[in-house]
Parts: sequence; C-alpha cells; structure tokens
Amino acid sequence: MIDLNHDLTGLENCRVVRFDGVRFGEAEAPLIREVSLRIVYNHDQVMTIACAGNYLDELAVGFLRSEGLLGTASDIEKLEMRREERVVEILTVDHRRVKAAAGQGGGALFSSGARGIAAKRADKKNLGNLSMIIDPKKVLRWMEELVDRSVLHNTSHGTHCSALGDQEGILICREDIGRHNTIDMIGGYTLLHNVDCSDKILLTTGRISSEMVQKVWNLGIPVIITRSAPTAEAVRILEGAGMTLIGYVREGKMNIYTHQNRVDTGL
Repeated sequence: MIDLNHDLTGLENCRVVRFDGVRFGEAEAPLIREVSLRIVYNHDQVMTIACAGNYLDELAVGFLRSEGLLGTASDIEKLEMRREERVVEILTVDHRRVKAAAGQGGGALFSSGARGIAAKRADKKNLGNLSMIIDPKKVLRWMEELVDRSVLHNTSHGTHCSALGDQEGILICREDIGRHNTIDMIGGYTLLHNVDCSDKILLTTGRISSEMVQKVWNLGIPVIITRSAPTAEAVRILEGAGMTLIGYVREGKMNIYTHQNRVDTGL
C-alpha cells in the first residue's frame, strides 16, 4: 500500500530575474502547473476544480464523497477519466433516480467554489471513543518524512502536501495547489480502495480550517497532524468531534490542541 511515486510532470519552468542578495541575474524558476478539472456526475457537470492535474480520478471521487454524492465504491457504476481533456465522468448505480429527483432540467449541481454539503455535521460519528496512543517521537519523524516527500513543493514552493498514515508510518502522499484538494485525493483513494480510516492518521502541511476538519471528519480519521496551525473554529469543531489535533509540528516541537489523551505525553 506504500506509494513512493511522485508525478513531476506538474512543473513548468519560467524565466525570471533573480536577486541573490548581491546582484540581479537571469535564471529559471520552476512553477507548479494549474489546470481545471471538470467533474461530470450522472451526465451533469458538478464543478470545475483548479488543481495541479495529478490523480484526477481520486480528486473527483473524493470531492463527490465530501459533498455527500458518493458513499462507497459500490455506488459507482462507471468511472471514466479522460486525462488529456482533464475530465472525469462518474455514473452512479442509482443515476436514474437521482436524475428524476433533480428534475429534467439538468444543469450544474454546484457552481465553482461551492462546498456546502461538506459543511453539514449531521450523521457524522463522534470519533472520541476510538482508541489510539501515539508516540510523540514518531510524530516528529513523520512530519520530517512528509516534508521530504513533498517533491513538488520542495521544487516549486507552490503546493501543499497531505498524507494518510497509521501507527507504522506514512502510507500514501498527495500534493496539489489546494490543501482541500489533497484531502479529497486521499478521500478518493480510500473510497476506491475500500480503506478503513478509523485507525488512520492524516498528516498535512496546510493550515487547519473548519472546512479541512469537516473533510477529515467525514472520512472517519480521528487524528490530524499538521506543520501549520488551526483556526479557533477548527479547534471547537475538533473538540466536539472527538478528534485529536497535533499542530505546529516543526523544529522538534508541537502543540496538542484537542483530545490530548491520544498522545503519550507522560502528563
């Protein structure tokens, strides 16, 4: 299940004038690619997402999962990815019923930027009863590994990286221009491969906002570890959801914001 592959085709070079602290000179700077992914759900366009263009099937599936339009892999009757066109078409097993419920007018279900369904908390399980004890030394090591494996970021400084892990370490990494996209990619991967997330850990380089928490909560992952910091609203949601957040993991330090009982602190 360990994935060590990275797609470097998402980079383009740009001619720049660079100041090195002493003088100006011409140089080349690697830039991360930005493209539009068009998701077509049951013959209707759902959304156009800006992304780096990698793992398009996972991103599409994960986004639809976040929006409550997919629950399990068995919901998918057909998945077609046209990479050159950057289009992913998904047909569900109950597409005729969904079409009838939406009316015969068709059209887009969401406009670009909409993430409303993911924000609903109904039917989400409180994750506080899931037992897991984490060694803080492993947390520091995992974050170092995540940064090392952020190949596109280390080259372009223009992406976020997230990873799915367990007590043994990192399982898969996903990078993209949007931190929300990296979570959706992991959500798509776990749905397509029927991965149980109840004993998993989400590591990320990005800031933890309420939207990020909702996405991870929707996957049933009880622990988030980030190199950045959370918002106050994110912490309130995490507390109520029974989720542990370990943040600002850098330079051998960390903050445990919620449900500290999952971390072996010795306190």
